[in-house]
Amino acid sequence: MTYRVLLYGATGYSGRLIAAEAKARDMAKAQTPREFRMILAARDGKRLREVAEENCMDYRVFALDDRAEIRSGLDGIDVLINAAGPFARTAEPLAKAALQAGCHYVDINGEVDVYMKLDDLGWRAARRNLAMVCGAGNTAAASDLLLDSALRGLARDKNELGTVRIAVSRVMDFSRGSAETVSRSLREQVIVVRKGHARDKPVDELVIWHEPVGKLERMFHLGRRGGDHHNADRQGGDNADGDDRRIASAANLVDTLTARLTVVRNRFAVHGIESYVETGPVSRAAYQLGAMLASFSAIPWMRALTQAQLSLLPEGPTQEELKRQRHVVVLEIEDAYRTRKIDWQWETPNVYQFTAQLVVEVARQVAATQENGWMTPAQALRSLDLVKVDDSGPLRGCVLKQRPC
Repeated sequence: MTYRVLLYGATGYSGRLIAAEAKARDMAKAQTPREFRMILAARDGKRLREVAEENCMDYRVFALDDRAEIRSGLDGIDVLINAAGPFARTAEPLAKAALQAGCHYVDINGEVDVYMKLDDLGWRAARRNLAMVCGAGNTAAASDLLLDSALRGLARDKNELGTVRIAVSRVMDFSRGSAETVSRSLREQVIVVRKGHARDKPVDELVIWHEPVGKLERMFHLGRRGGDHHNADRQGGDNADGDDRRIASAANLVDTLTARLTVVRNRFAVHGIESYVETGPVSRAAYQLGAMLASFSAIPWMRALTQAQLSLLPEGPTQEELKRQRHVVVLEIEDAYRTRKIDWQWETPNVYQFTAQLVVEVARQVAATQENGWMTPAQALRSLDLVKVDDSGPLRGCVLKQRPC
C-alpha cells in the first residue's frame, strides 16, 4: 500500500525544505511503488510546478477561498501537511476540509491562538478515526519530544512534580513567514500553565493562566554560541570563562500547550509549565516594547504598515546561513520541593531544517497510525530514541546532553 501525503504551501520557504526532505526520504514519484509518496500543492501554479519538477513530485493547484475546491484538492490523500502561513488564515479551512475528505491533518503552526482553536476540532477527528497533529515543527515538536522522553524516564517515580520549564535559543535569521508569526504572537500577557481550580470541576487541574510580558525571566544553559554574528547581542552570563548561561524571557509558545497535554498523557501532576525564548539586552527591550504596542496592531493602518515592512524581509536564510546555524532546546523539571530532577540540553539543526525533518516523520507515522483525535507531536513520534540517533533518520544532526542534577 502507498500512503499519499499532500504538502500544502510547497512554494514557501519551509515548504520547499519539507519537499526536499521528503525527496531525501524516498517520497518522490518513481516507477516502482513506494510506501509513502508526497504530492505538492499551493495556489501559485507557476512556482509550484518549478518546485515539483525540482523534487520529481506531482502537484495540485488550488486556493483556499472555495471549500469545494479544497475538498477536490484533497481527493485520495491520506495525510495533509499544512506549511502555509500565516496559519490564522490557512489552518482552519484546511483542517476542516481534511476532516471532510477523510485524511489526517498535520501542520507546523507556531501560533498559540490557532492551536487552541484547532484543538476544538479534535473530537470531530476522533469520531472520523482521523488524527490531528498541530505544531509538528520546531520548536514545539522538539520540546515535546524532550518532555515525553524525560517523563517516561521518570515513570517509576510518580510523585508530584514542581515546574516544567522549556527554553529555546533565539533564531538569528527569520524567514518572512516566521517573522509574521512572531509579530502575531506579541501580546500584553504570556500564557503559562498552573495547577489550579477550574470553574466547573471539583478537583485541581492544569489551567491556562496569563502573566505580564517581562515578569518571568530566568537563566538557562543554552550552550556556547559560535560565530562572530552572535557577539552583537551578548548578555550577562555568556562570558569568556565558558559559562553558557543566558537570559530567556517567558513567551507565547505552542510548546506550553503541547507540554500540558503530554504531562497529562503521562499521568503526572505538576505545579506549572512555562516556556522561554532567549533574549539579549536589545531583543528584551524590543520584546517588551512590542508587547506594549500590541493593542495598536489591530488598527487597519498599523496592520497594513506591519505587512509592508514584513514584505521587505528576505524570504528566508541562505543555505550557508542554515548550515552555520544550530538551535538549542533546554528542558528543566523540578520536584515538588523545587529540587531539579531533569536538566537536558538538546542541540539540533537549524529550526527550518529540523522542522522539515520532524514534520515529514510525523506525517509518515500518522499515515499508518491506529490512534485518532488530537495528538501532540511526541505522541506521533513516540518510537524515536533521542539518544541513539540514526545518521539518516529524522533526528540526524541532534546531540542530547543530560546534565547531572
